[in-house]
Amino acid sequence: MGGHSGTVYSLRIVAAILIVTLAWDALDPWASPSPFFVLASYFLLGFVCAAAFPGQVWFGIAVAVAAAIGFEVLQSLVPLRDVRGIELIGKWLSASGGVILELILVLARDMRQRKR
Repeated sequence: MGGHSGTVYSLRIVAAILIVTLAWDALDPWASPSPFFVLASYFLLGFVCAAAFPGQVWFGIAVAVAAAIGFEVLQSLVPLRDVRGIELIGKWLSASGGVILELILVLARDMRQRKR
């Protein structure tokens, strides 16, 4: 396995761990992490998902956005948890922000390589 494919594989593992952790948080009726931590976690998820699928960036974006929206909606099935539109929008925007940062970094790296 080459260096690039090893990195992609590692990023996919990190993305899976983040998804499981965020799902656990979303479905735990007693969890109450700080809003900053939650939004930062979804930002990281968006960033990692976009980086984990370099040839299929739309798949990574779909995974990040689906997790951000899906976990908030799943909370409606958990006693003592509820769905809040503002939280859904915040998680979606955070995941999208992570995706955008990764895409900007890829664009900058590509432009730098073209100048060589």
